[in-house]
Amino acid sequence: MGTLGASRKLDYVKIVKEGPSKKAEMISTGLTFIVATLLIVFAIVPTIQTVTDISKEIKKKEQVSEALKNKLAALTSLDGQYNEYKETFDDFTLIFPTSKNFSLLLANMDALVTRNGFSLSSISFSEYGGKNYSLATKTLEPYSVRMLVKGEKTYLMNLLKSLEEMPMYPVVENLSYSTKTDEDGNTSYSILIRVYHVDNMNFYE
Repeated sequence: MGTLGASRKLDYVKIVKEGPSKKAEMISTGLTFIVATLLIVFAIVPTIQTVTDISKEIKKKEQVSEALKNKLAALTSLDGQYNEYKETFDDFTLIFPTSKNFSLLLANMDALVTRNGFSLSSISFSEYGGKNYSLATKTLEPYSVRMLVKGEKTYLMNLLKSLEEMPMYPVVENLSYSTKTDEDGNTSYSILIRVYHVDNMNFYE
């Protein structure tokens, strides 16, 4: 009985001595967990966010770089196409003049009229005052051309068709004619057509 009592006393003493040690160990473990959590929250998480932000910036720069490459390729292609059709583009200054100098139209008009069995009596140009034009454009402006021709009515439709097939895209707006014919049986016709010019002197520069 004496020995058993002494053993129990020693166990109690051991528990009492180990109690503070266990408590200290638990506190240490808790502090370690808190420190680790703080490191994750204040160190690792911001680092991950920084990496994510950098990754997004890299992707944006890659997209911008790709867009610039595509634009450069498009400009190079357009430059090549311009050089290929440069002579055609140069002709636009005659088709749609900026100085209202319709030299190309005049140069072809007499031959066109003659080819269709008519003779050109006169031709005149004036500011457009018609109401048949409602198309809004940034550069092209309408202009009126009135021409007096004489010939047989049999060829009239061919003449009108040939006029509208000219490269400057004229549009026949009005046609009037005389009820009398000359000694050769020809009728006089007054034809009003609409042509276009560019209302900007520096447009082609």
